[in-house]
Amino acid sequence: MNILSSHLRYFTDYARIRGVAADILPKLPDSTSTDLTEPESMVTQEEFYEILKEIDRQLTDELLGIKCGNFISLKLLGIIYQISLQATTVEEAFHYLRSYLEVALPIVQLKTVISEKEARIELRIDNREDRINRLIIENCLTIISRELRMMVGRDVNIGIGTPYFHSGYPADWVLDQHFSVSFELTILKAALKDRNHLHLDMLVPEYLKMIEQLQSGNSFANKVRITMLSMSDPKLPDIQSISDALYLTPRTLQRRLVQEELTYREITEGLKKQICSFLLRHDPYSISSLTYILGYAEPASFIHSFKKWYGDSPQRVRRRLKEPF
Repeated sequence: MNILSSHLRYFTDYARIRGVAADILPKLPDSTSTDLTEPESMVTQEEFYEILKEIDRQLTDELLGIKCGNFISLKLLGIIYQISLQATTVEEAFHYLRSYLEVALPIVQLKTVISEKEARIELRIDNREDRINRLIIENCLTIISRELRMMVGRDVNIGIGTPYFHSGYPADWVLDQHFSVSFELTILKAALKDRNHLHLDMLVPEYLKMIEQLQSGNSFANKVRITMLSMSDPKLPDIQSISDALYLTPRTLQRRLVQEELTYREITEGLKKQICSFLLRHDPYSISSLTYILGYAEPASFIHSFKKWYGDSPQRVRRRLKEPF
């Protein structure tokens, strides 16, 4: 049984951010592509489990699947968003999701239950690799829930279930006899109706390009930047989320940045300015869209920061960018 290599690459990318040396991991097949925009190569089920076991041994983190799911959410442009481009009904969306998993991650079996008000997805793997299966399935559930939130563009009530639940799990996770994600049907219907509200077809490739450019540097600040871009949905995450992903306390993260003469705030502002300069060149992004994507509470706060960056209003800078040379 073969598995899409990108599902393995997400774990190895996160392991390297956490400090696992590439040469410690079992060798990946030569055909594995790091370019997520190209058709993906496949790895065998044995290779997939072998490498995940080594990552698990190195990191000894029982929430690895969830943390990796947060780290790679935007890279996947995923499971849910790609499906939403094809689906027009809830039933269609579930059909495409099942078809995707059958091809890309065939070890995972999916069951859907649709009631009058709620939709529920249950995932399972039928083998005896319980510890690694937990990482894989909790990773999938994390990705699905994050993609749903990204599509809807607002806070939504999504319940994520696991048989292993304890108080150390993130918010929204609950105890369930199955691995599951459940949500009100109105969430998915709204997402299917307004599938392009963030214009992710333009936004995500730009984020991926920024990540690729950062990967050439080995500084801790670059690790933080890559993690921030990878975890964005598309808003940049806060320092607590980044610290959790890197297995650090916020104070330790700040201290390591100070050693490179930077602060978390400076990195955040730098990335926001870079993202803004890209978005401003595209008409579909209104001031309210820019405000949301860049994580400001209201347009006035965004405009205040923008004027500090560029010395002028967004409207005038946008007009100048469109003027012929």
